[in-house]
Amino acid sequence: MSDPIRLLDTAPMSARRNIALTAALVELHRAGQIPDTLRLSHYPRAVLVGRDQTLAEVYKVRACVDARVEMARRTICGGAFYASPGVLVWEIVADGYRFGESLPKVGGCICAGIAAGLARFGLPVRVRPPGGVEIDGRRICAASGEAEGSSAVFQGTVLVDLDCSEMEAVARLSSSIRATTLSEWLGRVPTAEELKGLLVAGLSDSWRREFVPDEPTRAETMLADRLLSESVGSPRLATAARAAAKTAARSASRPAERA
Repeated sequence: MSDPIRLLDTAPMSARRNIALTAALVELHRAGQIPDTLRLSHYPRAVLVGRDQTLAEVYKVRACVDARVEMARRTICGGAFYASPGVLVWEIVADGYRFGESLPKVGGCICAGIAAGLARFGLPVRVRPPGGVEIDGRRICAASGEAEGSSAVFQGTVLVDLDCSEMEAVARLSSSIRATTLSEWLGRVPTAEELKGLLVAGLSDSWRREFVPDEPTRAETMLADRLLSESVGSPRLATAARAAAKTAARSASRPAERA
């Protein structure tokens, strides 16, 4: 096997704090200050908006506010996604050349590793280009990423035990997207230890890389703190969403004007 990959399994934290730590890992890897890293992260109920999207494009603003769902904006490329304690969010920050010479090949190799891990549950998974894994035509993992210099960063989700109606209540989903979960196929909810163990084992075999458990460094947490206070942690998205929801509610409550 080639050089090992550092494995971070971070504790649950707010959506914006999670995004700030992701941004810190990307910045430090691009600066050559940290090794290739896979992070498994845990989110509260939250809507993550794509870097170039508006909240109203992809989510029902009033529903998000009423349901007290956190709102935050991703700092890497890719569209919106819904996170919750029943969704495992993962990201890999690594030298792209280890996975392929083009971004589509890098994404395909990374998703093949995720599929190899999920297949260890005995499930009929397959990679769904350009960035996803499915079972029987239904999506169980979606991923997107980008490359800058030699660094590639991909982020994705694995639907573990999510009530899809919960997601549908706040998201403007394409009718062509059909989702499924691990718990639906297994008939039970896998433990965090089982899921992490099988996923990492599959990734290790697929990528021919060993994983070494670690903790975020002081440099990473300090940079995440700074990014959180400067830009990533800005509550402007949520504030604007709440203002829009209140305006919509006031308009809806006004009696119709007589002709």
